[in-house]
Amino acid sequence: MRKSRQDDATMPFIEEATPDFLPDEAEQDSRLAAANLRERMAKLETQMMAQYTAMAAYASIAQRNSDMVQAESRSDLDRSQATVIGLIERVRRECADSIEGAARRAGGGADSDGARLAAIEQKFDGLTDALARSIEAQRLLGEQVTMLLDDKMHRDGWLVANGNATDLSMH
Repeated sequence: MRKSRQDDATMPFIEEATPDFLPDEAEQDSRLAAANLRERMAKLETQMMAQYTAMAAYASIAQRNSDMVQAESRSDLDRSQATVIGLIERVRRECADSIEGAARRAGGGADSDGARLAAIEQKFDGLTDALARSIEAQRLLGEQVTMLLDDKMHRDGWLVANGNATDLSMH
């Protein structure tokens, strides 16, 4: 028996196809619930992946900041140590210089305090002698000027035979 093409194109009506095409309400509710659950799971998976990515980014930023803070604190510590060591060396050097200077001044030699005091005393003695000579020279000069004035006044007739220049008065 030969079938025509038209017979192949038509599909025989089967009674059992109806339940697949239009399922009952309980099955339809369960299919909707399953689809809703799948959709919610997909959204949850997307959210979890986004949170995981964000947490990984935050963790890498925190690690970078932690490394930067650690490096900064290390450099601060190094600077502080260098400053403290420098100040200690400076104080040590100044103390050594002070001790050396005090020892040099206390000991003998041209730079000692004793030698400087002796030089100052010599200068004061020399100044005292020079001042005494100057005072003596001034006294001698005063005597000579007085003698010359007396002589001039006697010659010019200002003074009497027994008088001197101090006896003269304008009264």
